[in-house]
Amino acid sequence: MKTLIETPLFNLLAAYMNGTEQAAGELPVAYENFADLLAELPQDEDLMKRLRRLNYTRIELAFMQRICNGMPDEGRHVLYDVFASKTLALLDAEAEMIKDSFRHGGMQAGFKTEAVQENNGRKTAVTLTWNGTDSDLIELVAALMAAGAVGTEEGRKLTVIDVVRVFEDVFHLKINALYTKRGKVFDRCTDTTPFIDSLRNSYNRMLDKRLA
Repeated sequence: MKTLIETPLFNLLAAYMNGTEQAAGELPVAYENFADLLAELPQDEDLMKRLRRLNYTRIELAFMQRICNGMPDEGRHVLYDVFASKTLALLDAEAEMIKDSFRHGGMQAGFKTEAVQENNGRKTAVTLTWNGTDSDLIELVAALMAAGAVGTEEGRKLTVIDVVRVFEDVFHLKINALYTKRGKVFDRCTDTTPFIDSLRNSYNRMLDKRLA
């Protein structure tokens, strides 16, 4: 139950709350590590257990935040308030995804983890695999979302992380350090879309062969 609490991020927030130490410069890395840990938790774990862990973590953090809000102004640091709020929002988003899974029978809405093909009138299950890199998948998902090609039947607002996790189920894979890798994809200054460019080239080569 304390998996997400026994982390550097919570240690920093607890030290700040107790007035024993301030190390605001360590918060960004601690937050990213917390987000990565959250993303790397087993996805095949019982949904109720996952939700209880998130609720437990959120309650602990909300209590810490209330105490910090009562601190005198001279003892407060804005970065602690910012990262506490960001962490609460992250936990809420994760909990909402799990609730969506409950509403849709334990599966992500609109997706199935298996495709089917017709074989002499019979349907045969096909297990899909992803043969690109983790960054390739993140780039592809981000482009699909930017084009408005991916959405939900309920009209719920999605993030790149939401959709990547659905694709993880579809392709039976797990992207470690997802938030860090997403950041690296988004922070590219040159050659921003290498995978999408390679898709365009591959598609054009296929067309050339068909026309040859």
